[in-house]
Amino acid sequence: MALLGISGGGPFAAACAAAIPGRVRSLMLVSPLGSPGWPTRGMAPGERLSLALATRAPGLGGWSLGRLAALARRRPELFLRLAATSLPDIDTRALREPDMRESFLASYLEAFRQGSWGASQDLRVLTRPWGFDLGSINVPVLIQHGDADTTVPLQHARLYAQAIPGARLQIQAGHGHFSILSTATAALAALAEQTPAT
Repeated sequence: MALLGISGGGPFAAACAAAIPGRVRSLMLVSPLGSPGWPTRGMAPGERLSLALATRAPGLGGWSLGRLAALARRRPELFLRLAATSLPDIDTRALREPDMRESFLASYLEAFRQGSWGASQDLRVLTRPWGFDLGSINVPVLIQHGDADTTVPLQHARLYAQAIPGARLQIQAGHGHFSILSTATAALAALAEQTPAT
């Protein structure tokens, strides 16, 4: 399979590539959140606070994100305005596009459909030692990151590229955390086609 890991999904996709290389033929990481302890310079203050809270009290972090999900259900426009508070203009515009807006809302609501425990567990896993070595990944890896991203710093993508042997890093000028998704989808399809099945 060709794997795609976006944002906080990046570490999970990377773990699969490291642990089951016989089943993973390629990996693409888009704006991937980095390992605990990696620099947070360039990350919006709210994102830094969320990570700090997740490190010390992941249950509380999941609960607070769950409160936002409740707001998204009741008042989606207010939720989207709050979500876009620290985003660059290009991401704010991307979230105004009907398809992106609906996808973002649906994904957020689905994450909390059965409560906040799942989000709390994700935060717990992401903010503790991951238990695998990025250097052990030996499949083709493409990393894409926008240089205007304020959700995950560009430095995280650079550190992934340094840690994974042979990884290719593509920096998308002017793109943020959400606007990059349209270019990343096309790149994933191209990567999947280039990688022969075994």
